[in-house]
Amino acid sequence: MAQMVDDLAAWAAREAHVWAGWLPRGESPETIAACADRHATAIGDIIGAAMWTISSGAPWEGDLAALVAEHPVRDDEGEVDAAYGYVFSLHADGPTASVTMRYMCGGRIAGRRGPNNHLTIEVRPGQADAFTGRVVDDIAISTIEAWEPAALAFRDEETLMTARRGGWSIPIGYRIWIADGVGRVETSAEGIESRHLAGGSYLAAPDGWGADDVVDGMLRTFSANGLDKIRHT
Repeated sequence: MAQMVDDLAAWAAREAHVWAGWLPRGESPETIAACADRHATAIGDIIGAAMWTISSGAPWEGDLAALVAEHPVRDDEGEVDAAYGYVFSLHADGPTASVTMRYMCGGRIAGRRGPNNHLTIEVRPGQADAFTGRVVDDIAISTIEAWEPAALAFRDEETLMTARRGGWSIPIGYRIWIADGVGRVETSAEGIESRHLAGGSYLAAPDGWGADDVVDGMLRTFSANGLDKIRHT
């Protein structure tokens, strides 16, 4: 897609990640494997990586559903807790970035403090100046298309700490996507770009903004559209 904001990224030299969460939807290992494989293929194309490994170190290939099934969530005593689904990660290295995608999905319980079903994508830049707003947009949109979450955010640690939003609150970052089922953005604060994309509202703050400006602009956008939390009961 066309780049939405400038390349002078305040977050480029810091730790940054994508987070996405969704409500329970009865995902089987086969469904999870299909979504994860579609996700890995798309992200691999973006960062120039052809090979992924799962948590155990095994290649992400062959019977993918079986690989997922080998990673159930376990309780404190090591017993499988089927109500919480599966937890695993995929890792790949490419010239643009190294990426680790951590998944907890297939859970039948929504979660108390926040969505049990969620993913985090940790991005570590590779080549100098290769980790741009265009790459962030591509990673975010590929994630939306693969997993159809309730909400997604791309944020760095400074923005995360400044916003101090967790639990079921709609997350804040330099990029945010909110599914229409959660709420729709009809107007945005000055400097925040908004477009309807893939069944939701995609918001982008200028990459050169600091954390305070990003949080302020996104919170004002939320307020103008009556947005706050992801409904889960």
